[in-house]
Amino acid sequence: MDKMKCKCKELPDVFYLEEGPKGFEQHLHQEEMANWKRLYSCHSCGTLWAIDEWDKYTWQVVSRVKERAKWTGEELIQERKQLLLSSRGGETEEECMWMGCKGKAVKGVAYCINHLWNTGARK
Repeated sequence: MDKMKCKCKELPDVFYLEEGPKGFEQHLHQEEMANWKRLYSCHSCGTLWAIDEWDKYTWQVVSRVKERAKWTGEELIQERKQLLLSSRGGETEEECMWMGCKGKAVKGVAYCINHLWNTGARK
């Protein structure tokens, strides 16, 4: 297999797989699988990456893993929420329509980022 020049240091901590380098995951070694994600390591530098399982109804998110022991936990959710918010163009001045929520609605939807995330939206 051809070794792709390692680009791990150049990549953001969280991105959509289809927006990353072409064939990115093909140059990684699979380590583990849990919670609808796979843990990979870079052959060249050893950087750990969590990649969502492919599903025709959602987007695959790639997250840099800083602590191997916590790769399946909640640590990556805030960064993933920021990616979702960015992909939607940010927030509006409108309030979330969820009863009792005072958060700002995300552009194009009636929910704040937390309630939008809870619907399963990833992009």
